[in-house]
Amino acid sequence: MNTWIFIAGIIALFTSCVHIFAGQIDPVRPFLKSDLADIPKATLLACWHMVSAILVLCGLVLTFVGWFNLDSFQNVVIGISVSFITFSFVFIGVGWYFFKLKSFIKLPQWMLLLPIGVLGVIGVMSS
Repeated sequence: MNTWIFIAGIIALFTSCVHIFAGQIDPVRPFLKSDLADIPKATLLACWHMVSAILVLCGLVLTFVGWFNLDSFQNVVIGISVSFITFSFVFIGVGWYFFKLKSFIKLPQWMLLLPIGVLGVIGVMSS
């Protein structure tokens, strides 16, 4: 077992649950009730669910690769890890644009995304 990659996968699966269930309460429902036109609303909702799918798939892959310590999937883990690190920087950047220092509290998604990427990189480097 590669514990680093496995833990990254578990955090990703936890993050997907938070995204799917808690996300419906806070950002999605108010957004769907907004006055935004239907086409952009439908497009953004589809993007929301694509993120849900990516979170679940990446979580499953990382958990599987970590559990079985599959060295042949190192490039996949690196790709997923770099993506999650990038996603965390996107949240930090967008948050900074809107909220400055309060971005770290108002958009805390980076706190779940960054560890997934970092743990994945550590897992690849340790094997």
